[in-house]
Amino acid sequence: MKRPSILSLIIIVGLSAYAINEEKETAKESGSASFQPKPLDDDWFKWLVGQWEGSFESDVGTGKIRTKIEFGLNGQFLIMKSEAEITEITDKQRQYLKETLYASDEYIEQSQNSIFQELQIHTIDPKTGERIGYFYDSQRCIATGKGKLKGNKEIMEWVWSVIAQGTTSVSIIEKNNDNKIILNHKYTLPDGNKMEAKTEMTRKKEMVKESGTSSFQPKPLGDEWSKWLIGKWEVTWDHGAAGFTIESVLNGQFLIWKRSWAETDKMTDEEKKQLKEAFKASDEDLERLLSMPYKLLQIYTIDPKTGERIGYCFDSMRCIAEGRGRLEGNKEIMEWEWSGTLQGATSVGIIEKISDNKFTLTHKITLPNGNKMEEKIEMIRKKIKTEK
Repeated sequence: MKRPSILSLIIIVGLSAYAINEEKETAKESGSASFQPKPLDDDWFKWLVGQWEGSFESDVGTGKIRTKIEFGLNGQFLIMKSEAEITEITDKQRQYLKETLYASDEYIEQSQNSIFQELQIHTIDPKTGERIGYFYDSQRCIATGKGKLKGNKEIMEWVWSVIAQGTTSVSIIEKNNDNKIILNHKYTLPDGNKMEAKTEMTRKKEMVKESGTSSFQPKPLGDEWSKWLIGKWEVTWDHGAAGFTIESVLNGQFLIWKRSWAETDKMTDEEKKQLKEAFKASDEDLERLLSMPYKLLQIYTIDPKTGERIGYCFDSMRCIAEGRGRLEGNKEIMEWEWSGTLQGATSVGIIEKISDNKFTLTHKITLPNGNKMEEKIEMIRKKIKTEK
């Protein structure tokens, strides 16, 4: 396969982390809005890393919860995976579910002893120092949050979409001691009604285990496009190789893409020079870039009300993107708006299905200064070797 230019390589792997020198003085986290941010070095995030287990009590039920928290994408994000189980619904909580959330008796019965799963992705804006969070769960709820630290508390304000469209909430995580978390969450529903939940967890050594699917609405993603994408894909050329997996998560409500680009360290002196000139990258930036493979995480779902496709992208350059799109025949077209390190950029991604085992990805990026970049690559389904 033809070897891409270095600028094309950056588009392919998502490294278009354009940073404007004039904005460097606004950075509060590390003192620079860098092409390649240093990994998160935050005492609060470091404290959160580990295995946690505890209980919760809310207006809709009482139960138990398990959480695993770890750094991801070369240390640029904090990844939180949780499972919660409602073990008891009192008469008062049952009444609240019926009157406030308009839940049916069938839904209430199915909720008890069912497993709820959630995924949260957190980071720090390298320019403002603000804390940023993204939330996804097995009810196909999505929320985006922003907040700050205040003493031994992290306060986040959330805006909800998809299933929970129109809801807002405030969460307060309190560090009780090195091994205990207290979480208070207050919700304002679209009709103005309020809901509260309180969780207490202690640090554990046990690994969080994945569990089975819950049995109630919304149904897992079942469209043919999503099912076709699931698997392992790769692209190769004389410069290196890239591969990623696509799998169903959160009880089938989301697709998650995990991508890694290998052998970036084979970059030539000329390519390094192009990077420095195009993205104002420093020697320190390049050293960090070459010291570890590029990684990317994408999360997709379908809005059950509109049928619109929704995507979120996070990478090891601390770039963040939110995308919305549609299917047109054998193509998926997504329009993206970028934040984090790539604040102000926009892009259009087109996945075209060539066959069951091949697709092309065309990506057109408009940088904050108006410059444009474009690349097209071909992905092949990786065959799984079986023993004879």
